[in-house]
Amino acid sequence: MLFYSVIPVAAQKQKDEPLDYRDEVDIHWKVLDDSLKLQAVNKLLVPIQFYLNDKKDDTMQKSFLLRPADSITLAAFARNRPDTILQAGFFDSTRLAYNYGHASLIEPDLDYPYRFPFRKGKKYEVSQGFNGKASHDHDKSRYAIDFQLDVGEPVYAARGGTVVRVIDWFTKQGGEELRNAANRIIILHDDGTIASYVHLDYQGSFVKEGQQVEKGDKIGISGVTGFTRGPHLHFVVRKENDIAIPVYFEGHMGETLKQGKRYKVKD
Repeated sequence: MLFYSVIPVAAQKQKDEPLDYRDEVDIHWKVLDDSLKLQAVNKLLVPIQFYLNDKKDDTMQKSFLLRPADSITLAAFARNRPDTILQAGFFDSTRLAYNYGHASLIEPDLDYPYRFPFRKGKKYEVSQGFNGKASHDHDKSRYAIDFQLDVGEPVYAARGGTVVRVIDWFTKQGGEELRNAANRIIILHDDGTIASYVHLDYQGSFVKEGQQVEKGDKIGISGVTGFTRGPHLHFVVRKENDIAIPVYFEGHMGETLKQGKRYKVKD
């Protein structure tokens, strides 16, 4: 989940520039007659679920569906007090948050046969699979899979869809402080689920946002960026609320991939 707490819109990010919610959502106050409204505009190519959370305990107060290129009103007030007081009071008690996708638009196809996201003719080891103790132990990554690709190896689309986010300007690798500094490609599937290909190389993308890709298309280059101990490809498919779902691969349908075992693309 992404929180309203951080960053200006730039045509091209500079090397290692932090991620900024303002690259994805425009949030602004608007005066209309006798009301003051807080509005949000979705700049992304994917629907998002927007939340108003209570700052005290982070419980959700309201949620909204915000479609691509659309706008919504998050809150509205009668202007019986100065605008600055209304604005400050709202953010004193409320935290804004959002994530990709919305439950009303997602029907996961759990029987879809994914292609392994690496090249043919070589076997690749699974260094961490479902429910991995190292980092795949929570809802966001419970069904993620880490494939042991070296830096510079090609990455392929495991399923076709629309490229909705490309992040490729990070160069560093390290600890928790770099959790949000991993290069990645995010693809929206026709069932509403969203795949992330993570830890890619600096400027290691062959695709652009808005591009349609087919299963097996070469989309990027493996790297070692963000929160990681070494080079690998982190692959995960999520539904609403950033919840990971199990995925199965051609030739291994219904099979949970085993850590330490090597796999290859089906001929």
